Amino acid sequence: MRAIVTDGDGEVWEERRERPEPAPGEALVRIRAVGICGSDLGLVEGEGPPWTDYPLVPGHEVCAEVVELGEEVSDLSVGDRVALHGFVYCGTCTPCREGRYYQCDDLKEVGFTIDGGYREYAALPAYTLTPIPDAISDEEACQIDSAACTLHAMKRVETDVTDTAAVLGPGSLGLYGVQLLRARGVEDVILTGTRDERLEVGADLGANRTVNVREEDPVAAVEEYTDGEGVDICVEAAGAGDVVDTCLQIAKKRGSVVLTGVFGERKEIDPNHIVSKELEVVGGVTASHAVEDVIELFRRGDLTTEGVVTHEFPLADYDDALDAVRERRDGVIKAVLRP
Repeated sequence: MRAIVTDGDGEVWEERRERPEPAPGEALVRIRAVGICGSDLGLVEGEGPPWTDYPLVPGHEVCAEVVELGEEVSDLSVGDRVALHGFVYCGTCTPCREGRYYQCDDLKEVGFTIDGGYREYAALPAYTLTPIPDAISDEEACQIDSAACTLHAMKRVETDVTDTAAVLGPGSLGLYGVQLLRARGVEDVILTGTRDERLEVGADLGANRTVNVREEDPVAAVEEYTDGEGVDICVEAAGAGDVVDTCLQIAKKRGSVVLTGVFGERKEIDPNHIVSKELEVVGGVTASHAVEDVIELFRRGDLTTEGVVTHEFPLADYDDALDAVRERRDGVIKAVLRP
């Protein structure tokens, strides 16, 4: 089979490998679609999380089809289409016993410490695979993990139908954030970013007000829009620039700030905003406990990849695909590889 590998030194290459055999508790799957995440580009350059293990096959936004079952697997069937949520955990440490398996003391993660989805076949623990209904496309299925990462973080705070919200960053996480806020009943959503074409997609997906931060001061724009009160909830989905401090500035008294971006460096903030306004600040970096919810939202049509997934490439064109995402070429927001 074909597999795409990186060493974390900026190199990516193709290897020919034997198709794996499923061990007990595993399922052999044929990869149908895999999204290119910004973290995949970071892995290539050696900027992955500290637990990254090289050389590595990247890819954690996976839709696949079950082709063979290992022993002791009873909750999947050959032919099932499945979405991946790739945390491999011990099940016995304190975080696992408390339901925080994504913080397992011996955590392994598909696409970071275990070879991921940039290949044609994979043998994966059956519990990382969730069957998906026929109504959900492969494209949507490979985005379940991405959208669920945003939802997991948002579920840590309360929202209300009377809230005004801001989403900072119109990449895939932010565009799913706009839709998820609307699905939770928040009808007044501001979206900020640096690219008009992405902001236009956000408006199509439900943002009431968009702000290009290269043309407007986002703090002043939000203050004007909210009559000086600020927003009830601010969802940071950029992982770049001074968005964290912007969130603290535009959140209203007793407001909530949700951080979902992964930053490559330390950021400066004014903590007095947190203290004086008694802000609630939470983080989230996992799709845990949100996968089933996102599947249902896709099934009901309350969540879509339209305008978010903009490009598809065959796996053989991985170099061109990675360059397109890296350079944000041709209006790409989310690109998908098709093995």
